[in-house]
Amino acid sequence: MDRRDESNVDEFYKLGSLRDLREMSLEPSFVVTGNQPVVIRESLLPRAFEMAEGTIAESFVLEEESRGMIGPFCLETIVTDKLEFKVFEISARIVAGSNPFIGGSPYSDINEERMSTGRRIARSIKKARDDDRLTDILS
Repeated sequence: MDRRDESNVDEFYKLGSLRDLREMSLEPSFVVTGNQPVVIRESLLPRAFEMAEGTIAESFVLEEESRGMIGPFCLETIVTDKLEFKVFEISARIVAGSNPFIGGSPYSDINEERMSTGRRIARSIKKARDDDRLTDILS
């Protein structure tokens, strides 16, 4: 999980009223300038896992005889002040700051050596090769 930093909108609330900012020719901008890994609130983990598992399950339903979602994906969300997730995009790829983040994620350090998502995928492919199961994951 990561927090998206956007060019100036994240700091506007500290600078004054929107009217004052517009008088200085400043407009809020949502241009993504970076991402920072964060650790999700523990009470939100079950819902995050439910959403991910539901996304995978639904991917099997969308196409007849589909293999479903394979590989890394991201549910891009907003969390409301009532701690509800609102998904606004599904990215079927390695995305943002916490996934390709060089040292891995705060969670990967708990269970395994530090590794990025790409390295974890490479390790899975090598294991499938060594177990003669490449066709299971590549076809």
